[in-house]
Amino acid sequence: MDLQEAICPKCGGPSQTGDICGKCRASDIDWFSCDGRVKMVRCPSCNSMRDKSGWNDCERTREDLEYEAALSAIHLFQDIRKPEVSIKLDENSKNRSFAHVSVTGTLYGQKVEAACTVEILWQYDSCDRCSRYHGNYWQGVVQLRAEGRKATPEEQERAKRIAYQAEEELQLQGDRLSFVTRMEEGREGLDIIVGTQTLGEQISRDITRKMGGRYSLHPTLIGEKEGKKLYRITYAVRLPRYTKGDVIYIRNTYGEILGAEGKTINYLDLASGIPRTVPESTESRYIGSVKDGTPMLVVYQDGETLGLMDEVTGKTEEVPVQSWRNITSGECVHIIRDDDRVLVV
Repeated sequence: MDLQEAICPKCGGPSQTGDICGKCRASDIDWFSCDGRVKMVRCPSCNSMRDKSGWNDCERTREDLEYEAALSAIHLFQDIRKPEVSIKLDENSKNRSFAHVSVTGTLYGQKVEAACTVEILWQYDSCDRCSRYHGNYWQGVVQLRAEGRKATPEEQERAKRIAYQAEEELQLQGDRLSFVTRMEEGREGLDIIVGTQTLGEQISRDITRKMGGRYSLHPTLIGEKEGKKLYRITYAVRLPRYTKGDVIYIRNTYGEILGAEGKTINYLDLASGIPRTVPESTESRYIGSVKDGTPMLVVYQDGETLGLMDEVTGKTEEVPVQSWRNITSGECVHIIRDDDRVLVV
């Protein structure tokens, strides 16, 4: 050793600065510690996980979660450089696994290494969402009805799809408690029972936006909690009086409903073939539905008259030609009757 070379005051070995050398500094520091046990809480129904912030949806595998848990149990001194961690998982049972951990790194220029075993304890508990769902919890009900008629099976099925789509969208946004508790079909329509008022509002908006009609809110006080009043809300959704394919008498003519949106209805004027839009409040009369029309075979056209034949009974009758339609002999059309008037739809 050169007499002018700096030495470590603790061990007498070389030191670049004359201070305590890296070897001595490293030996005096507890650079590594390891938690002996980590608890994991998972919902057995939906596999969501609970942490300090509460329950969260989780699609990760048990192996991935155990690896992350083992990493969280390791605590390294801030001056460790280039740490390398090796973890070997050993599943002991459904409720218990062991993670065998080894760590290497560099501390003040000295290579260091350590090892430990972390016990990963699994606990299973129903999450907030599943507890409410299986307990039949609800905060509101969307009542799907139609003005002056019964909601059709097709309308009810579409409303169901809209409700489940709204549920999925809210849960993807992190609203775990927005779920459809159940659905009940009745004589007049469909009841959609929901876990949150947020979901009830969303479903009502989506149905009326996509299917027409309107909705109103009717709260019912059910009690108090911590001085705050608790309500359940009925969302009364009312679909338009007419649905697509209905034939009506309106403004001295006949029309086939094309759709309804907000407070208006759209129909095809069967006399002119022109689509028209009128306020929902416009006076009208229901005649029938296109799907219930009688199929007829066009057997001839004579000027402004079409000759039609019922292929089942063989009975024939004549109707006026619709100038805006190109109907040829041999074609099949459907008719609807309004007293003695025959309509080709």
